[in-house]
Amino acid sequence: MKLKPSLIAIIVATSLFLIFSIVAVLTALVPPKHLFLLLGGLATFCTAMLRLEYGLIMLVFALPWTLQIELAKVPGAVYKIGSDDAVLLGLILGWLTHMAIEKVSPFPSSPLNLPILAFITCAAFSFIPMGLTQKPWVLAICGAHFFKWIEFVLIYFIVLRVVNTEQQARRFVVLSLISCAILAVAQVSLTATGRYGAGIFIGETEAAKTVTPGTESNLILGSYYLLFLGIVLSMTVSRRIRHKGLFVAFTVLLFLGVLFTYGRANYLGLASVLTVLTITGGGVRTRLPFIFLIFFLLAMVYFMPTVVKRMTFTVTVEKGGILKFEQSAHNRLRVWRKAIDVFLARPTNPIIGIGFWGSRFLGVWGYATPHNQFIAYLIEMGIIGFAIFCWLMKRLFHETLRLYRLSVPDDPFGSALSIGFMAGVIGVLVGAFFECTLESPRVLGPLWFMTALIVVLKNIKKEEEEAVEEEFVAGAYPSASGGLENTIARRRRFVDKYFS
Repeated sequence: MKLKPSLIAIIVATSLFLIFSIVAVLTALVPPKHLFLLLGGLATFCTAMLRLEYGLIMLVFALPWTLQIELAKVPGAVYKIGSDDAVLLGLILGWLTHMAIEKVSPFPSSPLNLPILAFITCAAFSFIPMGLTQKPWVLAICGAHFFKWIEFVLIYFIVLRVVNTEQQARRFVVLSLISCAILAVAQVSLTATGRYGAGIFIGETEAAKTVTPGTESNLILGSYYLLFLGIVLSMTVSRRIRHKGLFVAFTVLLFLGVLFTYGRANYLGLASVLTVLTITGGGVRTRLPFIFLIFFLLAMVYFMPTVVKRMTFTVTVEKGGILKFEQSAHNRLRVWRKAIDVFLARPTNPIIGIGFWGSRFLGVWGYATPHNQFIAYLIEMGIIGFAIFCWLMKRLFHETLRLYRLSVPDDPFGSALSIGFMAGVIGVLVGAFFECTLESPRVLGPLWFMTALIVVLKNIKKEEEEAVEEEFVAGAYPSASGGLENTIARRRRFVDKYFS
């Protein structure tokens, strides 16, 4: 039965009245921050129910920014939930609902499935020694952070299910770059004033201030920038990518953003990104344009004396050629030595670790973390967990290089994206030597999002290549092509499902 326009208007007006009434009641009873998160998650769920792609767009712009709410505080750690969590949880609920309605598995097969499953399994087993040696509230806090890690890994599977075409993948890459640019403009403009943000010290003197909007620290913000800086730089020097002026401006903006974090780990990551792209040529055959671009960017450093001082005061050479580290660097070296002592403290620690996220509660160093992601994984999940993490990174780089091989020379976007993403991930990993950046949602979210786009584009290129090969075989051997095709499919079924 078709409803009359007047009846539709009455239903809409009544629904809006009820919604605004509920919001008004919640506003009176619930703190504004909690209400904001609740409405954000609800809005994302409703949007995802209409179309999952729109929910992903909301997630792209929510990942760099977060309104944090403190849920629990214990000695050594604070557990918070942010607006990005609310948006992601709403998207996950909408995604699972769609998968249930369509009767489709929410976890499509991909080469990263086994490493991800192995990492999650190892992290789960690492809670056994933690439960035997730590207090219950420690187990609860670490379990909550483990759940958050899984929550952001689900981004990878959502993107694999939603993005099915090359046009979609390119659109999401562009939207991710726009989201990064918005954050960089806010950070650079506020930091350049010198009035806002946290103090940056050279020795005991405050030399500058840095603003880190939406992120936990300047090192995490720098890692977020490095992930996209590699992509932008690679596209800037690619010959057949349009809008060169826009990419050059974006490159300068992100370069300033990294410099204004005043994080020495970020500077090392930046050097790693530039080195990788110089060696690879940024996805193009000639490296000359990129070398000129590097010289131009490095020349900007000389106009920022505070950045130069921040770079150079870490190590000083005393009389007799003795190297002396400044206090912050010295403390990090001391923390790493203590972390290794913890790693060897019990016979079981090197094998299964002390528990995921458990390094915060050891009480053997002044910092909350070991300030090294690799040492953290090593002592928290043991040699087995660390080896699985290395396997996961290996598969990620393997898929990225496969996209590059499938894209050259016909697809400049795919080749530039793959090489730039690989350089950005290497920069993030270099920065992770000095901070536990891979556990931050600000890095985890974009990392898994872009990884999924890389896998999607690789799959599309691979299907196109296989279609051309099938046409060739069918034309050359019309009578045998069917049997040959079935034999290959049977032999490679397991390999294609998990490793291809």
